[in-house]
Amino acid sequence: MYWQLDFMMLYGQFDAGRALGPFYARSGFTVLPPGRTTDIGYVLTGRPIGLGAGPGEQLFYCWNRT
Repeated sequence: MYWQLDFMMLYGQFDAGRALGPFYARSGFTVLPPGRTTDIGYVLTGRPIGLGAGPGEQLFYCWNRT
């Protein structure tokens, strides 16, 4: 549904102790290790903008491929 609404990126975070990384990876998301960030700024604004999860959490994200 989000892709039909033309979202550029979907992301979220989960508690690292819950071991949900494999689920999100199978669903097509990139899953970052705890404490890591990814740069989304150059794609959106041409400037660095980091996106990451809070302490003890992991970020997952996926860019719209359409």
